Amino acid sequence: MPVDRSVDQPNQPLREKGGSTVSSNTTGSVMAGGFWVIAAKATAQVTQLCTFFVAARLLAPTEFGLFAFISAIAILCVVLAEGGWAEFIMKSGDDRDRFDQVATIALLSGLFFTVLGFGASAVLYLWTERYWESALLVLFSCWMLPAAVSTVYDGTLVVRGQLRQQAVIRILAEVVGVGAAITGLLLGWHAAALVIGRIAIQLMVLMGSARIVGWRPHLSITRSVVKDVFEFSRHIVANRIIVFLSSYSGTLAVGSFLGITEAGYYRAAERIVSAISEFLGEPTRALGWVVFRRARDRQAKHQDNSVAEASGRFLTVLLVVASPIYLGLMQVSDALVYFVLGERWMPVALIVSVLCLKQLLLLPGYITEPLLSVMGNVSKRLPVTLLNVFVSLSLIVALAPFGLLPLAVGQCVSAAFAVTTSVRLQIRFGGVDWRSVMKNIAILIAPAASAMVAVVVVLHGKLEVPSIPLMSTFLLQVGIGAAVYCSIFLLLARWTGRVKLARQGELSL
Repeated sequence: MPVDRSVDQPNQPLREKGGSTVSSNTTGSVMAGGFWVIAAKATAQVTQLCTFFVAARLLAPTEFGLFAFISAIAILCVVLAEGGWAEFIMKSGDDRDRFDQVATIALLSGLFFTVLGFGASAVLYLWTERYWESALLVLFSCWMLPAAVSTVYDGTLVVRGQLRQQAVIRILAEVVGVGAAITGLLLGWHAAALVIGRIAIQLMVLMGSARIVGWRPHLSITRSVVKDVFEFSRHIVANRIIVFLSSYSGTLAVGSFLGITEAGYYRAAERIVSAISEFLGEPTRALGWVVFRRARDRQAKHQDNSVAEASGRFLTVLLVVASPIYLGLMQVSDALVYFVLGERWMPVALIVSVLCLKQLLLLPGYITEPLLSVMGNVSKRLPVTLLNVFVSLSLIVALAPFGLLPLAVGQCVSAAFAVTTSVRLQIRFGGVDWRSVMKNIAILIAPAASAMVAVVVVLHGKLEVPSIPLMSTFLLQVGIGAAVYCSIFLLLARWTGRVKLARQGELSL
C-alpha cells in the first residue's frame, strides 16, 4: 500500500532584499513540484491497472486470490515496518545525525519484519508442505526491508523540497515495475511476477532516492531519539491501520471464511470499482482544499455564508459528475468484466454492481476531511471514522461466511451508515446546507439518472440478440445512456434556472 509522502508545507518566502523574487521563485517551484507529484500519482494508477488487467487475463482466479490474500498480510507488515519514519524526518528537518538514527531504526524494523516473514514461510511449509504459498511469502518478505528504508529517504527529499526529483524517481520505478511484472507473467512466473514487480519498484525508489539525497546511513541510535520516534509514529501507524482495515479487511475475511478463489473474485471486483473511486477521489479532495479555503477566507472577510454555499455547490457538482458513472457501471458490469477480465471472471460482475452502490453512497464523504480541516474541526472526524470502521468490520465478519453477495450488500449497509455520520459532521461542524443539496438531487440528478438507467435497461433487452456483437451493445448502452443523462440534466438545469455563471473560478448550481 503506497503511502503519499509528497505533500509538504511550502517553504516560507525569504524576507530580505529581493524577497519578492525569492517568494515568487519558491511558489513557482512548489507549483511545479505539485504537478510532478500529480504526474507520479497518475502514472502509478495507470501502471497498477495495466498490471491488474494483464494478471487477471493470465492468472486463474485461485492464483490471483492467493496473491491478493498473502499481499494483504504483507501490506500490513509493510505498514508496521514503515512506521512514521518519513513523517518524523519531515518534522525534524534536514539533519544528518537525525537521518542516521531514523535510518537505523528503519533498518531494524525492516529486518525484523523480513525475518518474521521468513520464519512464517518456514513454519507454513513445515506444517502444511505448501511449497508455492511458502515461496510467495518469502518473496513478499524481501519487500519489507527496502520499503522501510525508502521512507527515510522519502522524508528527506520532501524536507529539501525536491518533489520533482522524488516524482521522477517514482515514475521511473513504476514503469520498471510494471515491465518486470508483465514480463514475468508472460514468462509463466504466475503470481510471483506480481511480487517481483513490487520489489523492483521499491528497489528503484530506494536506489534513486539514495543517489539524490547523497547520504548513506551510519548506524547510530540513542534512547531519546527512539522514544521520540516511536511516540510520534504511533499515531501515524494507527491511522494507517484504520485505512488498511477499510481497504483489505474484506479480502482477508473472504479468504479466511470462503477460500482463496472467492478472495480473488472479491478483490478483483474491489479493484475495478476502486479504479473509479481513486480517479474521482484524489481530484475531489485536492479541489476541496482550494475551494473551501477560499470560501473560508471570503466568509471571514464579508461575514456571510460562503462556506455553506461553496460546500453545497461542490457536493452537487460531485454528485452530478459521479452518479452516472457508478450507475452506468452497475448496468454494464457484465460486459465490462467480460471484455476486461475474461469469461472466467464473470462471477465478479454482480459484485461489481453492488460495490458501485457502496461507492455511490460514500461520495459525500469525500469532502469531509478538507472541509473540517479548513474549518478547524478535523479532530471531530477521528471518533466517527473509528465508529464507521467498526461497523464495517462487524458486518464483514458477520456476513463473509454466507458468501460474496451478502458481504457486498453488507458493505452497502455500512456505507449507508457512514454517509449519515458524514452528513451530520458536515452539517454540524462544516456548515453544509444539505437541504439545498437534496433539492438539487431531487430536481436535477434523480430524473436524469432514472431516465439513463431506464434507457440502458431497455437497450440491454432489445439488443441482446446473437446477430448484434456484445461490444456493439456495450458501446451503444454507454453512449446513448450518457447522452440521455446529459441532455435531461441540461434541460432541467436550464428550465429550472439552477445553473448560474461561475464566480471566482467556482462552478455554481
